[in-house]
Amino acid sequence: MSSETGGNEKIGQVYPDGRLYVPAEGRNVPQKTVQDRCEKSLSVISGKPTAVEFLAAIEREMKIRFYAANTVRNYIDALRRFLGWFGREPNSVRREDVREYLEVMVDGGMSSSYVGGTLCAIRTAFDKMCLRQVTLGLMTPRKPKRLPVVLSVMEVRLLIDGCTRLRDKLLMSLMYGAGLRVSEVCRLRWSDLQFDRRAILVWQGKGQKDRIVVLPESLLELLQKLRAAAGASEYVFPSEGERAGRYVSARTVQRAVSSAAGLAGIERNVTPHSLRHSFATHLMEAGTDIRMIQKLLGHTNLETTTIYTKVSVLQQTSVRSPLDAMNSRENGGRLVEGPQKLGQPRASVGRLRLEMTLDADDCQQATAAIVVLNGDQSVRLGGIELRESRPGWVAMNVPPLEAWEESLRWLSREQRERIESPEFLDSMRILLGQKFLGRS
Repeated sequence: MSSETGGNEKIGQVYPDGRLYVPAEGRNVPQKTVQDRCEKSLSVISGKPTAVEFLAAIEREMKIRFYAANTVRNYIDALRRFLGWFGREPNSVRREDVREYLEVMVDGGMSSSYVGGTLCAIRTAFDKMCLRQVTLGLMTPRKPKRLPVVLSVMEVRLLIDGCTRLRDKLLMSLMYGAGLRVSEVCRLRWSDLQFDRRAILVWQGKGQKDRIVVLPESLLELLQKLRAAAGASEYVFPSEGERAGRYVSARTVQRAVSSAAGLAGIERNVTPHSLRHSFATHLMEAGTDIRMIQKLLGHTNLETTTIYTKVSVLQQTSVRSPLDAMNSRENGGRLVEGPQKLGQPRASVGRLRLEMTLDADDCQQATAAIVVLNGDQSVRLGGIELRESRPGWVAMNVPPLEAWEESLRWLSREQRERIESPEFLDSMRILLGQKFLGRS
């Protein structure tokens, strides 16, 4: 008699201690069914759908999987371009078709990031959601490893001072002072500011992560005043015009940074993200722990934060350029300055007159105004403050354009555009500085 038969005969019997006999489970015991997650029946769409039906199904699936809105839009656009090039039903796509399309993009001059984003969209739609494996074996394109654009402390100061609007000054001050991304500072709400804790709550930032960053003390008083005057607006930086009731767009911030960089004379490609790079680099140069910087920036991997060590390493070493040593020996430590190019206005705004009034109590300070002689009428743009911080150096504070709004209404559109241009304001800074230094 086999052991299996003998075991069956004991079914229903009990052990001496009264426990019910249970036959031992051997290797032949029935196993649980293993679910194959790659079955074709689990695809989000089956059959031979049209391109429109395929895109609609993929978009719906990404939404219910809580993909970011920007990711959904970018992926659908990439898939639409791919299917438009393919010209047949989506179920006919093969791995070689994807390779050929990527080759066309590379030959057309597309960047590695753009090609990689397209490959990721195809992989998500066809492989992850339709279980087709048309991108199996295709590697993500290699990206060039570039260092971020980092501004010096003086360049950041010039960039913020070059803003022509108070809103833009505050925007850039928060991006640099708290290390915020442009999307995070645009969506900032008054309820996110904790004045008593001097903290900013960043809700659902990149990667759908929350974090707390530092609220700069130098902005507390200004933000509290703006909060009192904000009224019913929930956003710190509300949009204007047709988009009233929403927050300011990222494109508006990009234009403001570009305009301020031109006024400050910064010739590098400065973007809003450059202020975030500068925030991290300056903290690292000041000796802040890299783990704390990672937490403030909201990076998941520490490796992402270590890129700033490559930018700040020259500031932490004692290496001296041989050119400095040569100038030190030949010129007694003095640098030889070449001719400087003074910015000149590209177009005239008409007849101007510069007015300046010295402070009666302190001759090192003065107030100035630009008077535009517009026909029989004169338009005065005042509120400019000048101060000689040290011999030969003039610090100048130009009010934001909101302070001149009433006066600018009396000028033509062409005149207003020229006055708001970086070239005009830069030339006025030079002329007023020369007039102030020659006051004696």
